[in-house]
Amino acid sequence: MNLRPLHHWPIEAVMAVQASAYGPHLLESAHVLAAKMAAGRNLCLGLGAPPAAGGGEALRGYAIALPWHSSRAPQWNHATASTGGPAAASAPDCVYLHDFAIAPAHRGQRLAALLLRQVLQNARAAGLRQAVLVAVQGADAWWLRHGFTPAAPPQPLASFGAAAVWMTRGLKEP
Repeated sequence: MNLRPLHHWPIEAVMAVQASAYGPHLLESAHVLAAKMAAGRNLCLGLGAPPAAGGGEALRGYAIALPWHSSRAPQWNHATASTGGPAAASAPDCVYLHDFAIAPAHRGQRLAALLLRQVLQNARAAGLRQAVLVAVQGADAWWLRHGFTPAAPPQPLASFGAAAVWMTRGLKEP
């Protein structure tokens, strides 16, 4: 299993894993995903199988995360909120864990936990001391098991759906 920067895979591979992991109301455009990947370059990771004979690596799962300011809530499928405006104008104080997705054939192998450990390690190395996220599709139970707690969002999360949960966690050394 190879853990590498997500930009090593084509955006089509990222889109395919996204489509397999989320309902249609939570799919983002290639343009938006690419902008978020560019904004969080060293925080966006992909997991792939060893290269097959004569072929490239299949993307098994990925994490898209980016430096953020905890006073702002993101919006779903908006590139400008991740790459500019007031959130980017001030120094980031946290890492926003935007998207963790594992292809169905590879679930149950603790790949998301592996991605999470590495993203949080990279965020600590970048000087960030808090992680924030919006849990969707009932994933808040998984995030609770990994040290996140629900909190009041800094702004409404309407673009993520009525059941979205704002969650936070400190990034102290393990």
